[in-house]
Amino acid sequence: MTANEKIIKDLRLSKERFLHTMGVADCAKKLARRHFPSLSAEKTETAALLHDFTKEYSLNEQIALCRKYNIALTDEEKKTPKLYHAKTAAAIAKHQYGVDEETASAIYYHTTGRANMTVAEVCLYFADYIEEYRTEESCVKVREYYESLLFKEQSHLTALYKAVVYSFNMTILHLLEISESINTETVNARNWYINILKEGKETNGGQ
Repeated sequence: MTANEKIIKDLRLSKERFLHTMGVADCAKKLARRHFPSLSAEKTETAALLHDFTKEYSLNEQIALCRKYNIALTDEEKKTPKLYHAKTAAAIAKHQYGVDEETASAIYYHTTGRANMTVAEVCLYFADYIEEYRTEESCVKVREYYESLLFKEQSHLTALYKAVVYSFNMTILHLLEISESINTETVNARNWYINILKEGKETNGGQ
């Protein structure tokens, strides 16, 4: 049994969440092959399989994990419990499954994104948004926009980063509509990639 097969066996998720997780794994590997062929397919899959490991845990379980693994939450993060799972899943990935920092970081930032993401972070963040089992209107729009850009843009990275910016826009618009706070990391990420595109620069992500 491979390490990733063991992770799949260990997953305790609802049917819907399990399908999403497998969809993210498949999508993340496709993104890596297309845009970052030097990125390990195995590690990309590992990050995807573990990204929502604690998504369905209760708030008390999330808080207990934060204490157990000394996860420091900012005042902003404390007000948004739905973001806890990214941090607790990253901790479990690192301490229980022995993943490296690159993989743990991809899990840690998969919900909010951040400025100058590593290639592993980009693949997981975007795969989480556009994987085939996501049927929310915003996810479908971003997925279709990305696919259209692949045929329009001369650079495959420009296509990817324009679609990533669009995903941040959709997230921010949704949070504005429901009067929820917007995570600073997401705003910074959007601005960073907009500036990269305006400057006509391509980036392989932070290393």
